[in-house]
Amino acid sequence: MKNIKFIIACFALILVGVVYKTFFWSSSQPLSTVAADLPVVAITQIVEHQSLDQEREGLIKALSDAGYEDGKNIKIIYQNAQGNLGVAAQIVTQLLGHKPKVMVAISTPSAQAALAPCLNQKVPLVFTAVTDPIGAKLVKDFTNKTDPVTGVSDALPIASQVELIKQLVPGIKSLGIVYNPGEINSIKMVQLLKEVLALENITLVEATASKTSDVSGAVTSLIDKVQALYIPNDNTAVAAMKSIALVAERHKIPLFAGDVGSVMAGALATKGYDRHELGKKVGEHVVKILQGTDAATLPVLINHPLHVFVNVQTAARIGIVLPDAFLKTARIVGEEGRG
Repeated sequence: MKNIKFIIACFALILVGVVYKTFFWSSSQPLSTVAADLPVVAITQIVEHQSLDQEREGLIKALSDAGYEDGKNIKIIYQNAQGNLGVAAQIVTQLLGHKPKVMVAISTPSAQAALAPCLNQKVPLVFTAVTDPIGAKLVKDFTNKTDPVTGVSDALPIASQVELIKQLVPGIKSLGIVYNPGEINSIKMVQLLKEVLALENITLVEATASKTSDVSGAVTSLIDKVQALYIPNDNTAVAAMKSIALVAERHKIPLFAGDVGSVMAGALATKGYDRHELGKKVGEHVVKILQGTDAATLPVLINHPLHVFVNVQTAARIGIVLPDAFLKTARIVGEEGRG
């Protein structure tokens, strides 16, 4: 009996270790090895997917371009919450324990989790991949700020998205959208999209998914009701983009998205931002803070250059012929990890 209890206790310890590693060791280096004499740049990210990863890579590139190298003159600590909001809050607490010079939050949920703790400990907060910073209560104004909070907004001009969809699906009358109603950025996007589509006499058909595992079912529920699908910059939906793309392709439904990473994962097209470039803008803010600039004086950056990105492989599979004039101005992207 004692042996059995001992075995159970050992198994429990191993399980705790696995859970801890899963949620708290998604960093660039084990936390115990962080050099005490180097300024820390802490990065918290809600989940791993193409768009958010590209922004993080752009951030690190901007730091490197400015002479800041991980392990040499700064220490970068990166962790992601695997889509768990509770874990996102715990990550912020742990990262603040290393007294960072600046906290970078990639996504609206990550930024919201970091806001109050960073303000309490007077740690500058720089956010990115946030559609509506004011609606998310991260800032009250983009330029006239008093708190050390700034960043980059990825809000897209909705009219440009609708223009692209109409161009590739002439005569469209119904558009489906899948989003997480718990993400404030998605709620804002749906409201704006409804207003623009009403002017075009296009009906928006909604399906919601609170977790990634529900996304595929939500998409399937729309297939017989719409002529095309649109996935906004919603972290829950985007994390399941490959599954969404497969469902859309199976039914020959054009799938549009709010970011280039989704097009690389199988969506047809987007009119959006270069995520790597947005990440570099974030990095430039971080560099200024490391050099002594007050984050409150740095404006929230908006209105970035738009580019059309298209996946010609997806177009071929669903039978859409892309106009030559369209292809001359679009950026053609390939797919990663398909199949």
